[in-house]
Amino acid sequence: MATTVGQQQLVAARAAFAEGDARSLAVLPLPLQHSWQRSRAAGVQPGQEPYYPPLQGDGLRLRDPEDRRLARCVQPELEQLWAAFGGRGWTMFCANREGLVIAQQAHGLEDAPLLRPIQVGRRLGEAEIGTTAPAVSLADDVPALVRGNEHYLQRFAPVFCLSEPLHDLDGQVCGAIDITGLGERDPALLQGYFRQAALASENRLFQGLADVHLLAVQHDPRWLATPLQGLLAVQDDGQLRAANRVARRLLGLPRRGPLPLLSMQAVFAGASAAQRRRLLQPGPAHRVRLGEGSAVYLQHLRAPRAPRTRAAAPVAVADVPLRQQQREAARRAAQAAEGNLSLAARQLGISRTTLYKLLRD
Repeated sequence: MATTVGQQQLVAARAAFAEGDARSLAVLPLPLQHSWQRSRAAGVQPGQEPYYPPLQGDGLRLRDPEDRRLARCVQPELEQLWAAFGGRGWTMFCANREGLVIAQQAHGLEDAPLLRPIQVGRRLGEAEIGTTAPAVSLADDVPALVRGNEHYLQRFAPVFCLSEPLHDLDGQVCGAIDITGLGERDPALLQGYFRQAALASENRLFQGLADVHLLAVQHDPRWLATPLQGLLAVQDDGQLRAANRVARRLLGLPRRGPLPLLSMQAVFAGASAAQRRRLLQPGPAHRVRLGEGSAVYLQHLRAPRAPRTRAAAPVAVADVPLRQQQREAARRAAQAAEGNLSLAARQLGISRTTLYKLLRD
């Protein structure tokens, strides 16, 4: 969603749209068109100052346990991203599905006044401040880039923001992670890192399911124990409880929404009887046939935890810093592609420049 339209053309489009000319939206990517329309429908005017509602609570303690759980899963990734890309005039945060900021990394109150209201406990919705990257990600479930006069409010013309959606155990959007600041950054570089941070955060959500078997799946075993692994939560009776977005794609499951009632026998119907018997048994990663010409490697990560006992150790991948996970995934992808970095970058969903930097670290 990179900017290709001149800033003056965007200014003219905004003015025309404010006068009721919907045709002016054609200069924007479709998700931003929808966001401008929602902003106007909410009564926001392009020339107004942003309205920031009062902080919920004291800005430190989150009321909703789901918000607290998501914040815990995201915070390690925000810290890693901040170490790489943070600085004065920039902030990184996670917003929940309603646009409420629930976790943040920032330099402090001495930063730009335009960014100062972005704090934990503040809602940043389209009805308050118009089009932003997290608002687009939350509404349309897409990575979003909004910069300069792509913002609906004129006041945000100096601002760059980029976000990645987060998904809950049912594959529904539950939040977004975002970088916002004054100036410019390399969107292709950031999108690769933020995508992997989102995947790592989503994988941590599975650790909260204490009463299930946790399984990892991937076509390439070298991507197990990285943010690119698929995760399956399976009940003791063999029923599939949840799957992350990587596993849904690998196994042909619905991309969004609660999963249909499925047993592991049905999910792996193409496997041999011996392979199916091993699905919920501890041990090293092993190959499981899916169908004609297709297979995955599956590893049993954790059995159900007994109730009212001390929580078991987190899945190993959660203890590994994001940067190290990314480097390892890049190395494995490059090896699998036999040195073809363009192919490896496509498989990882990142740019060739990002892959090269990871391999060079």
